Amino acid sequence: MFPSSPNIRLILLKITLMKDEIGNQGYGFISKKEVIGISKSVTSKEYYESKKNEYKVDMALKIQSFLYDGSKYAIIDDLIYQIERTYLQGQFLELYLMETKMKVSDIHGYIE
Repeated sequence: MFPSSPNIRLILLKITLMKDEIGNQGYGFISKKEVIGISKSVTSKEYYESKKNEYKVDMALKIQSFLYDGSKYAIIDDLIYQIERTYLQGQFLELYLMETKMKVSDIHGYIE
């Protein structure tokens, strides 16, 4: 693999907060979109900046900017990440992700 060739598969995920029939709050599925991205290292500066802002960047990657649909979550290797920050860099969009404790089974109506 070349350093800037696509090497990570992710699912951009749109979900919403909702309440079920008895009033329990949960997550509702809106849409998903599978894309291919380029894994990127989180620099020490980015890591410490994120800690100052009270969130921890667990992963960074780049996708082509026209593929991004405004999703706030992504699934990578069966883990759900929250998209904390985006940064437009030419034709690419950098995504900075924070791992969540959410599971796919927690999302009502999610379609595999």
